[in-house]
Amino acid sequence: MNAIDLVLNAQQAKALGQSLATTKIDAVFASPLKRALWTGQQIEAANHHRPAFTVSPLLREQHFGVAEQQTFGTSDGNGFFRKPGRTFRFPEGETLEDVRARANEAITQFIEPALQETYGQGPDSKHLIVVAHGIFNFELLGALLSRRPEGIDLHWSYRGMTNTGWTRLEVGYSGEVLDGTPFGADTFKALSRPPPLAVETLCFDVTTHLEGVHRQQGGIGSSGFDEKQSDIRAFFGGAQND
Repeated sequence: MNAIDLVLNAQQAKALGQSLATTKIDAVFASPLKRALWTGQQIEAANHHRPAFTVSPLLREQHFGVAEQQTFGTSDGNGFFRKPGRTFRFPEGETLEDVRARANEAITQFIEPALQETYGQGPDSKHLIVVAHGIFNFELLGALLSRRPEGIDLHWSYRGMTNTGWTRLEVGYSGEVLDGTPFGADTFKALSRPPPLAVETLCFDVTTHLEGVHRQQGGIGSSGFDEKQSDIRAFFGGAQND
């Protein structure tokens, strides 16, 4: 990726944060990897409601082990080749099942406590944002959908999202009554067992915040983006640790 693309990514993240500035956000959870972390920071910094901000390795992208940052299969037969299936891993890397296990742990640690706290309240009682990566996002969505009473549709597919594009889910518990009955964590604890989830996708890969975000002439030194330019160069160039 060249310098112009690095700046474009930073502009996209800032545009996303600004587009959500007045949206009530209670918490932002971000991967520690560079672009997701930067994007999460832009959302947290721009938001008027001062959301809690958590960085967690649970949200990292799938680790490819010895194939990390290497060339994947080329037409001449060189490079690393990923085999199909959910149990394949490169040496020292993760399988898709490993990533799904992290996604389930993220749900347990970050999402379910909010659901239990607001049990019986309306769908807008808590607004959480998770900033992660393509494969992890797929596994997180799959993990949530799998917790529904009907499970996950065998024909369900995920086409990925645009850089900084966002998807909104409405998540609650199946059978949860929202008509004024007692609610909250104490009510949830009184249940004989945790109910399955109710999950509805409200919108997918929203990118309206990218309208008007263009490449700047002159690359990273242009006046189109000059906030801590040297820090941004280091951040996206890999000088800072993942």
